[in-house]
Order: sequence, then structure tokens, then C-alpha cells
Amino acid sequence: MDKENRTYARRTLHARALMHKRGSIVVGEVVDLSMNGAFVTSAMQMEVGDLVTVTIFHTLTPQILRDLKAKVVRVTDLGMGLQFEKLLID
Repeated sequence: MDKENRTYARRTLHARALMHKRGSIVVGEVVDLSMNGAFVTSAMQMEVGDLVTVTIFHTLTPQILRDLKAKVVRVTDLGMGLQFEKLLID
């Protein structure tokens, strides 16, 4: 997706993420994050349309972002684009 088509700016993050999908846990790394989504790498790719619950752990923030409901909206050779159900500051 072209940068000018984005509603919210993305920030580089590099944080560990756990994605829960139908009883399974997938470990990944958040490459970048915005108010309404993230790009995540993982050894296990998911499919477009998969629904996940994401927890993001970052050493520079005192809190973790937990139980973020998201949908896989893009899959590439490099990783997966997730769109959050709600904005992070909702």
C-alpha cells in the first residue's frame, strides 16, 4: 500500500508479539505499528481474513499492548499486515 493512502503514520518498532488464533499461539515480531494496524513477521504465515488477538511486548514502554483484536489484511513474503478492530487510543 502506498504511504499516501495511509490514514495513520507507521512507526518502526521491533517488538515481540504473541498472536492467538483459534487456540494456537503464533510468536512473531512487530516491524512497524500505527494507530490501526501493524506489520508482523513470523515463521508461521497466516491467511488473509484470519482473525487474531495480539499482545505486543516492548522494552521501552512500561505497559504491554494486550488483547488487540485484529484481522490479517495482507500477506507477503516478508510478513503480514494486521488491521486492528479498534484504534489504539479508542
